[in-house]
Amino acid sequence: MSASQTNTIGCFWSFGPYTLDGEGYLWLGPSPIHLAPLQRRLLVALVRQRGQLLSRELLLQDVWGHDHVSEVSISRTVHGLRRTLSAGPLGPGVIRTIYGGGYRLEVPVHPMDPEQNDTRAGAEGGAGFPTAQTLGAYVEGLVWVRQRDPRHLGRAEGFLRRCMTMAPEFTPALLQLGATQLAQYHWGLLPAESLEPGLERLLKQAEASGQMAAEVMALRVEVLSLLHWQPDLAEARFASWLPGQLANSKASHGWVRHLLATGRAAEAIHLLKPQLAPDCPEGWLLAAMAWWMQAEHGKAISCLQKQLQIDGHLMAPQLFLALVLADGAHPAEALRQLEASTLPADPQDGLQALTALVLALCGQRAQAKALLKTALGQGNAELTMTSAWGVTAVAVGEEEAASALLERALQIRCGLAPFLQHFPGLQRLGDSAALGRFRAGMTNRFRCTF
Repeated sequence: MSASQTNTIGCFWSFGPYTLDGEGYLWLGPSPIHLAPLQRRLLVALVRQRGQLLSRELLLQDVWGHDHVSEVSISRTVHGLRRTLSAGPLGPGVIRTIYGGGYRLEVPVHPMDPEQNDTRAGAEGGAGFPTAQTLGAYVEGLVWVRQRDPRHLGRAEGFLRRCMTMAPEFTPALLQLGATQLAQYHWGLLPAESLEPGLERLLKQAEASGQMAAEVMALRVEVLSLLHWQPDLAEARFASWLPGQLANSKASHGWVRHLLATGRAAEAIHLLKPQLAPDCPEGWLLAAMAWWMQAEHGKAISCLQKQLQIDGHLMAPQLFLALVLADGAHPAEALRQLEASTLPADPQDGLQALTALVLALCGQRAQAKALLKTALGQGNAELTMTSAWGVTAVAVGEEEAASALLERALQIRCGLAPFLQHFPGLQRLGDSAALGRFRAGMTNRFRCTF
């Protein structure tokens, strides 16, 4: 072991959804990823460089400890590590070869406190009982979540973070914070890369608490499937028992989203039906999405109308109803519903991709193009709901913009992409090359082989 390798013992880093220790042992969430000894040392060397070039000289020193190494051995080690990482949620391009220079890790690296990686930490504390002030912050967060308005999820997150600051072992708030962050990701409002490290720490803390085990596992499955884009792994580990254990529970909604993202809308309906109640808003939006994915527009509309009868001020079902009506060839009703949602009144809102998509499907191409042009002027760094903008670009015939947006959606793992790939209206958008590449890319990146 070289001196630099010895100096990393006890260190931890995160990059994307992965955690790495100083001896080169790698985890994806709680799951160890097998690496050969030379691959482990190579990954540590790359991570220690934090995005800077790992020269051939440093590579030989840190990985082999001497310079009598053949080019074949170096190439084989790099190729093996690159292949393992390419098969994971970050996809290809994690390790870049700088010809004549060396190698570089192409994802941000974050040093971690070793205690954050100790899954036993906090196990004695349990859920803890909150003070009145802590409970007040928690309830305020829930109030904003239950308005079902994606624009308010950031505000809900703020209250839940305040609650966690005052009572870090209060498991219900911890789980709600993770679920709220994940909801923002599903709406395409948060990038996967920025969310993964913090959400992984939340999950480990929740798992260590020993409280609310089924709910914690449901959140773990949803993160694994829909944030890390590893539905195969989620299916292999949890499909045999999780749906049955969570039947008739709101915690099953994470598994329902997994089913929808993997194209199994009929199974999602079967799991949801016992939960749907005429006096409770839970589950109706997911049921509508499942019916819509089966091109049952009438049943989807009925589910959304029932939810809005319970509470007519809910933003998410209003938006989704406009989209389903537009896709179901009811343009006048769709436009009226869109107007009722008040979304078009705020042109700076991060949800304008849905406004543009509804307008495009209703034949209002000029208005949709104007919104698209405004969005593209913000640049990639500021753009949210990237995959929805890409589909909008296809719908208005802006193929070049569609190609760039949908490619970007794959690169950043846009949270809407797994659901939009099953959007029934895609069949009516013609032979778009950009859409074809998007579908092929989803097949390669979103690991679903069942």
